[in-house]
Amino acid sequence: MPHSDREPKFVSVVTYIHNDEGRIRKFLDEVMGKCRDSFDKCELILVNDDSTDGSIDEIHRYFSEKPADYMVSIIKLGLKQGIESAMNIGRDMSIGDYVFEFDDLSIDYPIDMLTDAYGKCLEGSDIVSVSGNYRMRFTSKCFYSLYNRFSHGQYSIGPETFRLLSRRAINRIRSVGSFIPYRKAVYMNCGLKADRLTYDVTGGAQTAPKHGRSDERMNLAVDSFIYFTDLLERISLGICIMFIVIALGVVAFTVWSYFMDQHLASGWVSLMGFLSLGFTGVFGLFTIVLRYLSVLIDLSFRQRHHLIEDIEKISGN
Repeated sequence: MPHSDREPKFVSVVTYIHNDEGRIRKFLDEVMGKCRDSFDKCELILVNDDSTDGSIDEIHRYFSEKPADYMVSIIKLGLKQGIESAMNIGRDMSIGDYVFEFDDLSIDYPIDMLTDAYGKCLEGSDIVSVSGNYRMRFTSKCFYSLYNRFSHGQYSIGPETFRLLSRRAINRIRSVGSFIPYRKAVYMNCGLKADRLTYDVTGGAQTAPKHGRSDERMNLAVDSFIYFTDLLERISLGICIMFIVIALGVVAFTVWSYFMDQHLASGWVSLMGFLSLGFTGVFGLFTIVLRYLSVLIDLSFRQRHHLIEDIEKISGN
């Protein structure tokens, strides 16, 4: 694309790196090549989340062979912090008018999806999510179904390949809190217009790639339900109601037995009544505690200091 045809914008590309040695070159060739051709200025921020392979050496080799005319920064984290925390750091370091977030370096989408997402921003959207027509795993279906059912958010969430944020969206998100526990949920519920693009996965429909270890995904799912939904409150309230019903049933059975001249074991009524009312009180207390925690979380997200070991600039103007 001739220089005069580039969009007069500065875009940042924030990428999560963890043992991606074999996928880095293709990503840099295609994604950064498209950004260079499409925008006046761009920067690349690579967040290295404790890679143990040759990912960083491969990045250095790539730019020694193909010096970049855009800014390239490698953020090295002091210890493995997971995708959410790592990408929070990269986003906060970005300075572009628009920010692309790539949680994964796999490319199974038409590269023009980058400019298609930008076009949606020009139409008025501040957050654009791009996703393939993957077959969702059963666990993912369950998670998204429960989350969207109980979050009461502005937009529903689902699997994403990458996303584009405007600077206004980033400023809005920063006002929410310094630590964002689940970016996707915050982005879709920050009060700004969001849109979604889908594409046919290269090579046909397939299962979406997993982001992070299974224990990380499980912890993130649990945290998401606590932060952004009232699911646990409803479960606790439901158990509380169940024990109330049991207690009322015990009372009703006792009255029935009295009038029907049934002989109950000594102490049975008092024991069952005590247990039912006791459990009702316990789960009622849990419901109140969860409600207070929910309010505190709404007021202020958990504070967390990012552990950055080093920031290296290896190329750029």
